[in-house]
Amino acid sequence: MKKLVAFFLILCCANFYPITTFAETSTQKQQKTITVTQVAREESFDNIQVIWSRGQVTICQSPDEKTYITEKAFVMPKETEKAGITIKDNTLFIKDYHSLSSFSVENSRNTKEFEKLLQEYRNTEYDLEIALPQKQYQEIYFKTVNANCDLENNDFRNVITETVNGNIALNNVTADSITLNTVNGNLTLFSGTTAQQYSFNGINGNIDAVFTVFPTALSVHNVNGNITLTLPENDGFIIDKRKLKTYKDFSTSFYLKDSNHKKIYKSGETEFDIVCTNGSVTLKRLD
Repeated sequence: MKKLVAFFLILCCANFYPITTFAETSTQKQQKTITVTQVAREESFDNIQVIWSRGQVTICQSPDEKTYITEKAFVMPKETEKAGITIKDNTLFIKDYHSLSSFSVENSRNTKEFEKLLQEYRNTEYDLEIALPQKQYQEIYFKTVNANCDLENNDFRNVITETVNGNIALNNVTADSITLNTVNGNLTLFSGTTAQQYSFNGINGNIDAVFTVFPTALSVHNVNGNITLTLPENDGFIIDKRKLKTYKDFSTSFYLKDSNHKKIYKSGETEFDIVCTNGSVTLKRLD
């Protein structure tokens, strides 16, 4: 029932309002003064799994060897709706248990009832902050709906996200593999983040990535949104124009040669997999 209600809300809001996330504005965020959960864990683990909805999720670095988990909200929820936190099989699991009151198609037609429910929906947004001790973790996995995810100042082998109606931002993250998937949200990779291979998949949002180290394996697929990649000087790369689809909206500060269906820089040592259906593709040179 909860899933049905949440899905109906997303559907209704898409019909009444422009496509956007329910993540709070900066003004709203300042109002989340109630600390729902605040714990410090000393157990060691190598994997992190976060299942969350409605709010802001931030993963940052701990000041010491403990893991700090903080949940904040506009109003104090029921005890049964606080975040579930467990450590099992070498994995830290964090899951929300937020609920909504019952909702029907009939009262959705009533503007006041609908606005009341939307307000309740926003009031049950929760911010989650996880501060991790400094080390290399095996994997971190986000699965969120209507929540923004910020990952910063940590080291992982694998980073995987699956989000709906939310932005993903990585800042000063080191990884072997980064896989970011989102529907209705932006993907942002700041210059301090490095990995061996990258895979970005977006629908209805922009993808903006700054690479201080030239990527050796890069796949970027976007349906409705722009792709902007900032790259350092390198030994060369190849792009298949047929995959770009919107290659007429293609711009670059690199000198690319045309060869058959390819665009080639220098020797074309690395092949990028870039697919863009409705949007522009921009390649910038890192200053």
